[in-house]
Amino acid sequence: MKAKRIPFITASLFTFAVLAAAVVLQPGNSKTPALPVLGAVPDFFLYDSSAKEFKLENLKGKVFIADFIFTTCSGICPMMTKNMMGVYNAFKGNDSVRFVSISVNPEYDSPAVLADYAKKLNISGRQWHFLTGSREEISRLAISGFKIGSVDEPVFHSGYLVLVDGKSQIRGYYDGTKPALVRKLIEDIPLLLKEK
Repeated sequence: MKAKRIPFITASLFTFAVLAAAVVLQPGNSKTPALPVLGAVPDFFLYDSSAKEFKLENLKGKVFIADFIFTTCSGICPMMTKNMMGVYNAFKGNDSVRFVSISVNPEYDSPAVLADYAKKLNISGRQWHFLTGSREEISRLAISGFKIGSVDEPVFHSGYLVLVDGKSQIRGYYDGTKPALVRKLIEDIPLLLKEK
């Protein structure tokens, strides 16, 4: 009987540790809880909509929001992009915030296709990056890096917007199809900006 309880105890301790991390107070603000650190984004090698190399280094020191979409998606992607646009508009012009949309259909979504997609969304400048690359690199990044999707489930089924701090640490997952959670994301971004 005792052996069967060990996984439950371990899970309980892990849950407690996560909750404890979530209530750690930020310096200088006794009322605002810090966001927990949920992992780290590994380095990657992709291409932007100008066909230029794009790596994690391009986001160094920036708070960024990432999602995985594809331009021909007729499922959740349009809603995710619409809600990402809302977050983008809330921080448009803020040089400390970046947006990253990574295509999970690289065979179709070439840099030129992504450039046209960004143009249709009226996105210009260097704040929102649309990225593509090899399927292997994108899958590795989604599954092992951002921890969304799995080998058994295509990554484009994930509807999460992922919040990452200036140290490339994952600080939150938000369902990009739910307006209430997208509003929560907008509220959480300034917390990370204050940490800088």
